[in-house]
Amino acid sequence: MSKRRINSERLNQRITLQTNAPGRGDDGSETPSWSDTATIWAEKSHKSSREFFAAQRINTEITDLFIVRYRPNVTTLMRVKYGDRYYSIVGASDPDGSQRELYLLCKEVV
Repeated sequence: MSKRRINSERLNQRITLQTNAPGRGDDGSETPSWSDTATIWAEKSHKSSREFFAAQRINTEITDLFIVRYRPNVTTLMRVKYGDRYYSIVGASDPDGSQRELYLLCKEVV
């Protein structure tokens, strides 16, 4: 059975996958340090938005889906940079097991 090719016309947004390599601050505490892993083409679609009240302020949570060509080793410990916005990866899945597409369900980090 041959793999179907992903429609590259849909992949019209540029994203960067980043990996956290924690460093140490001057006081010895662990500080996040993100490094670029790969810059790739993606299809982006908006899934949901909601506002909620926490810590005596209104917060916004945005969930988007990025569809990319399949790549191994993408985990929820990574994040997506899209323009000047950052998204934590909630889940990464190969929807039909064909290793053709990878769906990244992400929440914007505000």
